[in-house]
Amino acid sequence: MDSNVNNNANALRLKYGTRAGIFGLISNMLLFGAKLTIGLISASITVIADAINNLSDMGNCLIVLFGFKLSSKPADSEHPFGHERYEQIMALIVAVIVTAIGVLLAKSSIEKLITPEKTTVSVVSYIVLSSAILLKLVQMLVYLRYAKKIDSDVLKASSIDSRNDAIATSAALTAMILIGVFGNTGFSIDGLFGLLVSLFIIISSFRLLREIIDPLLGQMPEKEFVDKLKAKILSYDGVLGIHDFMIHSYGAHKFFVTAHAEVSSKEDIMKSHDIIDNIERDFKEEFDIILSIHLDPIESDNPEVLKNKEKVTAVIKSFDKSFTIHDFRIVSGETHTNVLFDVVVPYSSKISVKEIIHALDEAYSTESKKYYFIVDIDRI
Repeated sequence: MDSNVNNNANALRLKYGTRAGIFGLISNMLLFGAKLTIGLISASITVIADAINNLSDMGNCLIVLFGFKLSSKPADSEHPFGHERYEQIMALIVAVIVTAIGVLLAKSSIEKLITPEKTTVSVVSYIVLSSAILLKLVQMLVYLRYAKKIDSDVLKASSIDSRNDAIATSAALTAMILIGVFGNTGFSIDGLFGLLVSLFIIISSFRLLREIIDPLLGQMPEKEFVDKLKAKILSYDGVLGIHDFMIHSYGAHKFFVTAHAEVSSKEDIMKSHDIIDNIERDFKEEFDIILSIHLDPIESDNPEVLKNKEKVTAVIKSFDKSFTIHDFRIVSGETHTNVLFDVVVPYSSKISVKEIIHALDEAYSTESKKYYFIVDIDRI
């Protein structure tokens, strides 16, 4: 993928993001005006709160527009990895605003439960709220469609917000219907439904916040994506293995990858370096990923190295079959031999270097030579 293709992709994201933002701005403006009017006439806290929610949605749409504009900016000297994370930051702001709306709605609903007020219901209320539900569902589908097209976190957040709004308005409509059937009683139906809706919004918002925060903190990439990139590197002749594979994300489509590629120590260094250059170039052209590979020469046919590597591997896998080793090398001396390697273990494992060395000392206790083990743990 060359720079022109990348620029076209950024332009497409800006185009779809702007369309979604303008559509949401206009539709939420109409909903706010209609609901506020009905809410004030009927004195319904649920409807008024729902209207205020649509007002906040207008602000969210401005955030979406602003976010897409910023995230489309090319890399510069101050931000060499680009600006795509602006979109995730804007998604986080949207989620925080939605959470705040849920808390305010809960507060107003509890107040109405404590001090019930008379609510007036009319046919116009039913028509406006029913139309609002349909429009919110259309909003949800539009946001979702564009989010899938450009894999946008902020539009996914807006789609979930629109779904929540449809549910909130459905609760407001249900409350209006029940009040119309049973009339105003000592118990506030309006307040109860407002509280239930607010709790739903708060719970949904916390889930959304977690989904947005995880990639900002450095979330583990999807296994299928990692396996695909590893398989690509291993497909090149001369690459015997890879380790210390790391993916750094700077937005939905901005990835930087580092890896250590194992090659035969007997191979000409210039030939191995040429292979690495080709891999890095292919990653840029095919995936638009900047890949940086460290060359690790290994002894692939030394009998002593192979024998000890096999023995050490057996000891390591006695702890857990998923454990692997890399960067295995031996430094022999007159009085002792140093064995150096890294162990790859999952974060869930509590194993320590001391435990590993103790097991190796026991396994090598009958050897005529003295072995010292220098071990590093890599967690994945």
